[in-house]
Amino acid sequence: MKEKPKIIVDVERMKYPYTGLYFYCKNLAINLERYHSDKFDFYFFTYPKVKFPFFLKRINRSFIDKFYLTKPKKFQLWHATWQDTKYVPKNKMKFVYTIHDLNFLYTDKPQAKKKRLLEAVQKKINLADAIIVISNFVKKDIEKNLDTKNKKIEVIYNGVDVKAYPNFDNPKYRPKKKFLFSVGTVLYKKHFHVLPRLLQNNDFELIISGIQSDKSYIKQIKKEAETLGVADRLILTGPVTDQEKYWYMNRCEAFVFPSISEGFGLPPVEAMRLGKPVFLSTYTSLPEIGGDKAYYFQNFEAGHMQKVLQDGLKDYYENNRKQEIINWSLKFTWEQAAKEYVAVYQKTLGLPVNSGNDGKTKKKVTAIIPTLNEEKNIAEAISQVQWADEILVIDSFSQDNTVAIAKQMGASVIQRKFDNYSNQKNYAIEKASNDWIFILDADERISDDLRLEIENKLYGDSENQAFWMPRVNYFLGKKVKYSGWQRDKVIRLFNRKNANYNGKYVHEEIKTDAQTGVFKSPLLHYTCKDYNKYKNRIKRYALLKAEEMYSQNKKANLFHLYIKPVYRFFNHFIIQLGFLDGKTGYQIAKLSSYVIKQRYLFLKKMHKQSKR
Repeated sequence: MKEKPKIIVDVERMKYPYTGLYFYCKNLAINLERYHSDKFDFYFFTYPKVKFPFFLKRINRSFIDKFYLTKPKKFQLWHATWQDTKYVPKNKMKFVYTIHDLNFLYTDKPQAKKKRLLEAVQKKINLADAIIVISNFVKKDIEKNLDTKNKKIEVIYNGVDVKAYPNFDNPKYRPKKKFLFSVGTVLYKKHFHVLPRLLQNNDFELIISGIQSDKSYIKQIKKEAETLGVADRLILTGPVTDQEKYWYMNRCEAFVFPSISEGFGLPPVEAMRLGKPVFLSTYTSLPEIGGDKAYYFQNFEAGHMQKVLQDGLKDYYENNRKQEIINWSLKFTWEQAAKEYVAVYQKTLGLPVNSGNDGKTKKKVTAIIPTLNEEKNIAEAISQVQWADEILVIDSFSQDNTVAIAKQMGASVIQRKFDNYSNQKNYAIEKASNDWIFILDADERISDDLRLEIENKLYGDSENQAFWMPRVNYFLGKKVKYSGWQRDKVIRLFNRKNANYNGKYVHEEIKTDAQTGVFKSPLLHYTCKDYNKYKNRIKRYALLKAEEMYSQNKKANLFHLYIKPVYRFFNHFIIQLGFLDGKTGYQIAKLSSYVIKQRYLFLKKMHKQSKR
C-alpha cells in the first residue's frame, strides 16, 4: 500500500479557548481527519497544554520551535493556519499560508507598528507555495496592501458547527426579560459599545459574552449604558461555555454584531444556523457573510440603529424568515471547507485534485437506551445521542415519567417485560432500523472527544465491525482510579450483522468474531449517587446471576459462601490497589464482597426450594 503524504497543520492558536481561532483550528483538524484521512496522514502542531481530541495525532510545540522550526523530512507540507504565526518551517517543506484578516490596518495602532506587522505578513507570503483567505473581502485587502508575487489566492469560507444542548438550562446569567445577544472577544474593534443604544424605547435586556481582555473598553461600554439610562439592562457575562452560548443564541430575540473588523464573522453565521434574525454592521466581510438574509446598520446613530432593529424584527416575524436564514447558513460547512483545503494541499504537492470523500458516507446508527424508572437520567441520556439517526428506548415498564420524557424528546419507545439484560438488549437490537448500533445506559455520558471519535469512525473505518471503548467510572460522584475499575472497557458501537449480546443475565457482553477496533476517548459512567440504592441494585444483579447459574445447574458450597467473598474484598482493595481510592475504594471492595455472598445465598436458596 502506497504511503500517504504526511502533512503538519498548525493549530497552536488553540491555546486560547473560546476564541474564533480556537474553534477554527479545532474544527479544521477534526474535519480534515474525518473526511480525508484516506488521502493524507495528518499531524497537528499544538501548544503542549492544549486539550486536544485524543484520536488526532499531535506534535507538541517545543521551546526551540519559536526560534528555529525544522521538522523531519518525512513531512511534505506545513499549513500555517493564521497570518501572525511565528512557526514557519526552515527546511524545504511545502508551505501553505492562511490569512484571516489584515484588521490591524484599521485600528489606532501606530503607523510604525502597522508597517512592521504588514512586513511580517509579506515575508510569509514570499515563502508560501499557496495562499488561502477566508473571504473575498480579505482577498481584496491583501491585493490592495501586499505583493502577492502573482500567486493565486484561494478563498475558502470557514465552516460552522453548532452543537445543540437541548437539556442545558443553567446559564451563568438568566435573563429576566426578552433579550438581545452578542458574543466575541470584547475589544474596541467589535464595537460593542454602540449596542446599548438599541435598548432605548423598548424593554429588552442586552447580554454581551466573551473574553474581557481590555478593561478600559469594558468601562467604556458600561459608561455608554449609564449615559443612556439603560445600565440596569446591560449584562457582560465574561467568557461562556459552548452550552451557555447555545442557550443564549437559541433564546435571544436577535443576534446583534456591529463589528468593524471581521475577516469572516463566525458568531453571526452560528446564530443564522439557529434561524435567528441577525443585525450586522456594513464593515469588512460582514455583508459578504450575512448576504441579503441579515439586517444592517448603515451607521451607529442611535435612532437609525433602533429603527433597523424594529423594522428588521417586524420583517422577520411577518414574513417568517427563519427557514431561509437557516438555509443560507448551510452554505458554510466544515465538510466543504475541508474538501477545499485538501484540494489546495493536493495542488501544492503536485497531486491529482481529488477532494471528494471517495465514496465515504456516514454509517447510519441506532442508539439504544435500556430503561427502568430513569426519569432523572433519561433526558440527559437522550441528549447525548442526538447525533444518531434513530434513538430507541427499550423500557421495562417504568412506573415513573421515563416513557413520557423519552417520547417528548423525540425518541421511539418500545416496552418489554424484563427477564435479563442480554435478552432485553438483543430484543431492541432486532427492532432497530439500522445495522449499526450504539448502546448507552441511562447513567452513562459521552465525552465530547468520544462523540467526535465516534462520528469519525462512522465516516472513516471500513474494516472494524465493533469497537471497544475505555470507560471511566464514578462512584458517589468521585472518579475511581483503581479498585479493579481502572481497566474497564466495553463494546458499545457495533454492526448487528456481526455481533450481539452473549446471553448472560447480567454483566452481559457483546460477542463477535469480526475484527474490532479500539477508541481512545472514554465513556463516562456515573454508577450511583446514593449508596443504599446502589446496594439494592447490585443485589438485583446478584439475583439475576444466581438465576443464570441455577439454569446451568451450578451449586453453592462453603468456598463460594465464605472464602470467595473474602478474596473478592482482598482483590479489589489490595491487589487492584483500591486502598489508593481511600474510602471509595473500601466501599467498592465491601460491595463487591457483598454481591458475591448474596449471589451464592440466592443460588443455595433456589436449590433448597426446588427440593420441596
